[in-house]
Amino acid sequence: MTVTSIWSRSADSRSFSVASTALTVACRTRGRGRDKEATVAIAGEVDAANAKHFAHTVRDAVGTSRAVVVDLTGVAFMAFDGASALYALSAHFSREDVTWCVVSSPAVSRVLHLCDPEGIIPQASISTLRGAEMA
Repeated sequence: MTVTSIWSRSADSRSFSVASTALTVACRTRGRGRDKEATVAIAGEVDAANAKHFAHTVRDAVGTSRAVVVDLTGVAFMAFDGASALYALSAHFSREDVTWCVVSSPAVSRVLHLCDPEGIIPQASISTLRGAEMA
């Protein structure tokens, strides 16, 4: 799986807005068909008011991608509802045979440490993704 920058000028990127206070979602896709990869960057806060919409928006943004990186390094706050949204994404991606991972901010890491002790939600650190183009 390749992590690509969503901020490059040549990126095939789409921006999505989530109706809440301060949550933005940007997606960059690469490739076509079965080789399509997506990097989704989230910035802001994931709370009870927007967690469900956050999950639907990420799912819609990645479309038929077979590899997905959900970049949550821009998330300053995540409520426990955000972990539920990530579980829903995990179930969806598992059914669709999508390889995926989450790159966490400190706020997201704290919530996942408490809500996902079994490690069901796949996480990657920036250091494990070195050498790839970062989102």
